Parts: sequence; C-alpha cells; structure tokens
Amino acid sequence: MNDRAQAFWLDHLQSAGHYNCWIVSQVLPHLGQDVLEVGCGTGNLTELLAQTGANLTGVDVNARFVEQAKTRLQFYPHVNLMVADATQLVWTRSFDTIILLDVLEHIEQDQQLLRHLKQGLKPGGRLIVKVPALNCLYGPLDRAIGHYRRYNKCSLTATLQQAEFPNPTVWYFNAAGIPGWWFNGKVLQRTTPPAEQIGWFDRLVPLLQKLESWGSLPIGLSLFAVAINPELGEC
Repeated sequence: MNDRAQAFWLDHLQSAGHYNCWIVSQVLPHLGQDVLEVGCGTGNLTELLAQTGANLTGVDVNARFVEQAKTRLQFYPHVNLMVADATQLVWTRSFDTIILLDVLEHIEQDQQLLRHLKQGLKPGGRLIVKVPALNCLYGPLDRAIGHYRRYNKCSLTATLQQAEFPNPTVWYFNAAGIPGWWFNGKVLQRTTPPAEQIGWFDRLVPLLQKLESWGSLPIGLSLFAVAINPELGEC
C-alpha cells in the first residue's frame, strides 16, 4: 500500500461531506441499535453513523487512525473505538449490524473474514458491505491503496453466499464516478486523482443522489450489499 495515496484519500474524503452523507444514506435503512464498524479509519463515516444514536463500536488496525477518530468522536459517549484486527476479534458479545465500508477489498482472504464476522452477528442481524465495483477498472488507483480486487454483482453475491450469507441484496452505487476513475487510473495511470476533482464531484453529489434514487442502476463505481445472518435452524 502506498502511504501517500492512503493519506490523500483520508484527507480529501474527510471534506467530501455530500459524498459521505450519500454513502451513509445507503446504510441507514438497514442499521440496528448495536453496531460494529470494521475499518473505521479516522472516523469520517463513523461520526455520521454516531449521529443516529446507535451504540457503535469501531475497530481499525491502524492505531494512529483510531486516535484521530477518538478525538473526533470524544463527545459521543455511545461510541467505543479500539485498535483491533477484525480477522482476530474475540467475540464477547454479538451485534445487530456489522458494517464494512470499503474494507473487504483490502482483505486477501475475504470469505474467511466474512465467516469470522458472521460469528459476531446476532441471528437475523445484518451485514452491510460497500466495495469497489467493476474488474475492468482495476489499476494503479486500486493498487496504490491496497486493493486486492474489485467486484461485480455476481462475484460479491457469490462471496457472501460462500460465507454462509444466503440471498444477499446487492446494488450498484455511484455510476457517475466511473469516467473519472477510468480516466485517471486506466488512461493516465495515476495513483491519486487531482485533489480538485474530488471537490468538483462532491458538489455534484446532491444531483447524482437524486438521479440514482429514481431506480436501480446496471452499473456503478461501487457496490453495496446487505446480507442477513440466518435465524438458528434455517438453511
């Protein structure tokens, strides 16, 4: 992973308020009261999730990121943040909802992580995942931030099903982001886009969000999935 690229995305997405709210809007209809966020980073999205009042636990492997997130969320007593490797969590409790927003693509053994997280999810609880979409877009932008892969609808569905999450609901998100990612990564071979492009895109998000709310799209820069942990005794 390129540290400079990682720092670039964390810094600039922090100021992409419209985009962050758009992401969280996809999560909120499926959010329970007792929530685990895997890969909380510096708390960009964690803060928005905390505003729902849910009991929120956030974990990240990067101690520096967690300290920044703790400072940012110090006035939210219902939020608990800790340094932890999600693949090695010891389950002392279970959660209504487990969230992975742009995390799964960083894990080489993605099914193994999902199976482990399933153990910490209550029966009937929901797993919410956001991942980068479209294998044809994989390139320098992905490699610089440690992506092992991008997904499509079929591959994400299969990954979840093989981890014993049957019948996930999967949808594409942010179709308008495709041209910029393709041009910067595949054509210009950049490892980060120009910073001003993120600001321009964020200003367009309210319009893009309205357009995508009219119906599901056959394509997108990202994919969301919601999978329910089967009740005990279900197949």
